[in-house]
Amino acid sequence: MLKFFLLICLFYTSAALCNSSIGERKVVKMIFNDSGNLYVYFSGVPSHSENCDSKAEYILPKEHQFFSQIYSGLLAAMHSESPVNGYVDVWSNSKTKITRIDLLP
Repeated sequence: MLKFFLLICLFYTSAALCNSSIGERKVVKMIFNDSGNLYVYFSGVPSHSENCDSKAEYILPKEHQFFSQIYSGLLAAMHSESPVNGYVDVWSNSKTKITRIDLLP
């Protein structure tokens, strides 16, 4: 019974940690494409651990429930040259999707 409980705990812990950190980075470029999604490019070498076709291209999907807030924060960070931290996940099996952005001082 104890082994079963530990196995279940391990499963839920690994499922909760599917997002990976991008580290402290600066926003260098943002592009809206015709789908309405926002493509974001950060300074430095990509450091997240998601398995994607392009690790340097980050997408904020227009369907994200906090799209406006994250876009506003990214825009402010880009123009003030302030660093951000954030988390990403795999989107549509090939792209890196932004799931969270932390604005840093």
